[in-house]
Amino acid sequence: MLVRVGISSATLVGSAVVAPTVVSARVTMTAVVTMSAPTSSTQQRGAVGAHAVGVHRSSAADVPPQNPSSSLAPNPNFPDDGNCGFSALDNSTKCTNDVAQAVKNGRAVLESMAPLSFDRSAFEAMTVPEQLFVIADEERTDRSLPPISGLTTQLDTVAQTGAADNADPSLSSSTLTGGASVLSWGSYWAGGTSNALGSDYYWMYDDGTSSPNAECSTPSAPACWGHRDNVLGTFASSSTCYASGSSGPEQYMGAGDTATGSSSGPSFAEIIVGACGPAPTDVVFTWAQAQQLLGANTGGGPTAPGVPQNVTAVSAPKRGVTLSWQAPADNGGATITGYEIFRARTSSTETLYKTMTCTSSTCSFSNKQARRKAIFFYKIAAVNSVGPGPLSSEVSAQAR
Repeated sequence: MLVRVGISSATLVGSAVVAPTVVSARVTMTAVVTMSAPTSSTQQRGAVGAHAVGVHRSSAADVPPQNPSSSLAPNPNFPDDGNCGFSALDNSTKCTNDVAQAVKNGRAVLESMAPLSFDRSAFEAMTVPEQLFVIADEERTDRSLPPISGLTTQLDTVAQTGAADNADPSLSSSTLTGGASVLSWGSYWAGGTSNALGSDYYWMYDDGTSSPNAECSTPSAPACWGHRDNVLGTFASSSTCYASGSSGPEQYMGAGDTATGSSSGPSFAEIIVGACGPAPTDVVFTWAQAQQLLGANTGGGPTAPGVPQNVTAVSAPKRGVTLSWQAPADNGGATITGYEIFRARTSSTETLYKTMTCTSSTCSFSNKQARRKAIFFYKIAAVNSVGPGPLSSEVSAQAR
């Protein structure tokens, strides 16, 4: 079965888009991720970075977690084992379960991760754009990355155009509805993958060498894992927004599909946009709503909260390190009572250091017990009545 996937990004210059080069191949792939500042000046973000660290998205943005060392063809082989149809969208339980098993195997083999966990019947009842959004956020939160806040009408329209055209969606606006200034964005497309979950498999687990990603001919090729890097990337952060004088970051998604749009069957497209400023006024589906729906058939009880947002660490004015963060977008259906702070002297070795109470939307902690001039690494988890949620992305700072 021919599976086609594509990825794209572009630089915003005023209200015009400088279109990336399209490579004619089994896969359409562009290898440049760029950034547009909310001011009149435009800053180049740099090319897709080394395979080991994913896309390099400028010093102002976060890099996704390390990519797998190799690509993995789906097992079970849902494109060809007869459980999924490909001439049209197949959202049947038989096909969904087959693809979910392949995703489970990919996560276990490549990253030693647990399977995706959500109510299947509730998932199947969602629209395809909602499914695409839910899967992306499940992939993000399972790796302790903040979820994309929601789908918007503006971005869904952009993504739907991409799906209809069998191409990566392209954003021409420099603002989101509500006035937030677009900082950067990334988009990607897949055709002939049967359903939303099948597209996720190729974007996330079969995007390296010997995969449908024809632009990844060697492990060091710049476009390897480019789709995955966009799914897990951060296109706006508190540091980039506040440095420019704008209010907090917003990350939203558009998703679209056509049941028989591509030459190989269904067509799926997504665009993730990072912006600085107020929340969009046309949000149609949020992560909190998704969590409620996905838990509707599992007893409806609370779950652990999501990942704390916009975590930062800076040298304290007088002594130590000051941490700050915002509450998760999803509280799990129960009030967040506090946070667990993990600390280490070397990266990725954090252990529980402090438990603190904070019920506000913005919290901070002053770590004064820190050796002067030493660098400390931190991660934070939100806590509700169920317990702690996943850890945030790592931050670090030198103590004063």
